[in-house]
Amino acid sequence: MGPFTYLPTMFFIFLLISSRTYSFVQILPGVRTRDCHMKQNAARSCHSHVLKSSTVEVVSLRGGAEIKLRHQLQIGGLEADGDLTGLKMWPTTSEPMFTTLKKVILPAMHKEKESDSARPLRILELGSGCGLLGISLASLGEEVILTDPAVSFWNTETESGDVMSTLDHLRANIELNSKVVENRAGAAKLFWGNEEDLDNIENEGPFDLIIGSELLYYVDSFPGLLATIQRLGKGGVPIILGYKT
Repeated sequence: MGPFTYLPTMFFIFLLISSRTYSFVQILPGVRTRDCHMKQNAARSCHSHVLKSSTVEVVSLRGGAEIKLRHQLQIGGLEADGDLTGLKMWPTTSEPMFTTLKKVILPAMHKEKESDSARPLRILELGSGCGLLGISLASLGEEVILTDPAVSFWNTETESGDVMSTLDHLRANIELNSKVVENRAGAAKLFWGNEEDLDNIENEGPFDLIIGSELLYYVDSFPGLLATIQRLGKGGVPIILGYKT
């Protein structure tokens, strides 16, 4: 019996409780969940924002490789139809989620593949932010596609004040860790519920596992996220969302 065969449907949330007790909970119709993905189909370009200051830190999740991440110390100019939270590192479920994936879920999935157990798992991460979780998983030898909605903002740290996007920021962090992840990590645009983005992501597949950490924030983004996991989870792909209560 595989690690997920006892679940009644192909969709579930992996809840990470503050006491570090864990449970699997089925996603039911109408379950809602976050992001700059506020207007499902009208959101190709969120309003621009201003990048105040940033730093590169060396961080590691427990049992993981040391990862270099550029993140913002301060974000200004936020507007209602955009979300720059992915530019900053926040206290999240990434560490307990990484630990459980590394020690329990990923070994069980590799074992289930039997003769193909040496093949890296192909993992899709939703709402990757700065990339800590996805890059850490790629450092273990898995193949990871990290995703972001590509919110635009002004990079005031350059003389010309270049317009960048949160996807550019994520790709730069992957590049910072190229020696650790080699060619096992990539970044792609995914605005939840956007049909064109979903088509492109499906072309990157198939995936063995879909993950996301701390996505349950903004109510307006819930329908887009639910539509995304319903479509990408076709065929029984396990979906694990980490959420700290």
